[in-house]
Amino acid sequence: MPDAVPTAAPSPTDASAFQPSSPRETRRYLLAAILSAIVPGVGQLFLAQRRKASILLILFSALLVGFWPVRILRFYPGFITLFSAWTSLYIYAVCSSLLARHLTLEHRPSKWWLVPMLPFAFVTLSLLGAVATRASGFRSFSIPSTSMEKTLRQGDHFVVDMSARLPKRQEVIVFLRNHIFYVKRVIALNGDSIEGKNGVIFVNGEEQNEPYVQHVGTQLPETMNNFGPIAIPIGKCFVMGDNRDISLDSRSLEFGLVENGSIVGKPLYVFGSDSVGRSIR
Repeated sequence: MPDAVPTAAPSPTDASAFQPSSPRETRRYLLAAILSAIVPGVGQLFLAQRRKASILLILFSALLVGFWPVRILRFYPGFITLFSAWTSLYIYAVCSSLLARHLTLEHRPSKWWLVPMLPFAFVTLSLLGAVATRASGFRSFSIPSTSMEKTLRQGDHFVVDMSARLPKRQEVIVFLRNHIFYVKRVIALNGDSIEGKNGVIFVNGEEQNEPYVQHVGTQLPETMNNFGPIAIPIGKCFVMGDNRDISLDSRSLEFGLVENGSIVGKPLYVFGSDSVGRSIR
């Protein structure tokens, strides 16, 4: 009769390697993922992963500095870099908290938890990104009309620097009137005299070079092509749309001049259309 081969009893470590995660442990990593979806690094801090938490929190702080005081959103490449890094940091922080690479495969929470967690992270990163954008003095708008074509096309999404500033001639501005935001181009400032002759604009007697103007051949009232001279009083400016044949602007008595105090910012660049990255000049 052959000798019986003794079998070693499994050690406690070996046995635990094949046990599924407990509900309590799963909830712990889910909470860490939720915390990281709010502020990257906080979930790792909750899991006592101090080194990783420190790195993520430093990166998060660096991105906030990019919003302000560096204000990197003034430039389209900065806009792309900042929001790409912002999104990547949030996704990594959530995945790192939930997947728990330092655990054995059997002890990690199910990857299916990423299905609800990643959309939640996208919501929070979008909301906090919008707050950081507003706090740093920027805001995004879209164009509902064609009055500023060819500079801004209908449907364009663009970033505006909302810093307080005085207008300049031939500069595109955003101003607020009756709780509505308008986008027009400054043609004349306080102290100037402006006149229109057959669609040609003269400021202080000098004909203006306006390469940004578009004409679509629409029949206009005589007062829109021929007006003035008009003296611009202190604290106001004369604005016009670039699509001159359809724009409602300071040429019209019902629209009139724009108060300098109603100017809220300067458009910088387009970020959502078929001409992304185009500077607004």
